[in-house]
Amino acid sequence: MYLLIVEYETDAERKRIDYTIEKWQKDLKIKKPKGTIIVAEGNKEIVNKFMEDLCARLERSEKKIEAYKIEIYNPKIEKNVKRLIYETKEDKKYVKKFMDYLMTKLSASYQYKSQIGKVYKAYTKKGQANMEVSIKNKNDTTNITITLEGYGDVVDFLANKIDVEMQTFLGR
Repeated sequence: MYLLIVEYETDAERKRIDYTIEKWQKDLKIKKPKGTIIVAEGNKEIVNKFMEDLCARLERSEKKIEAYKIEIYNPKIEKNVKRLIYETKEDKKYVKKFMDYLMTKLSASYQYKSQIGKVYKAYTKKGQANMEVSIKNKNDTTNITITLEGYGDVVDFLANKIDVEMQTFLGR
């Protein structure tokens, strides 16, 4: 049994958490308790007195308080990174316009300009990912590098969509 404390900042994040819970309920026994979650750290006697004080303040308290002994669990969840590299003879301005179109088609929102290029964030049914798009001229060639970062299947999902669009754009 694991206690997960997930902080969120927006209603959209809360909805994504709820969606994920629904998605995994058939594989895991997931309980989203009502009320408040308290993580009390200290010696057992003081925690017991704290719980006794809580019980004294609640009606039918024996049914309202569940207590579990927990320990911190830090799983190794690695960020997936994928780099897509393309070359074309097309003009850099034309490539930039296509990339703007592609990011719009992927519903990716512009985040900021990095030292390398533009950074976008995309939300999909597989999760969210950051994408950094770099467009450089070298001799008569325009080089396009798209770096995707995220967790789970979202990186491969977006990389496949981008690759299909890029192959069409490049006439391959």
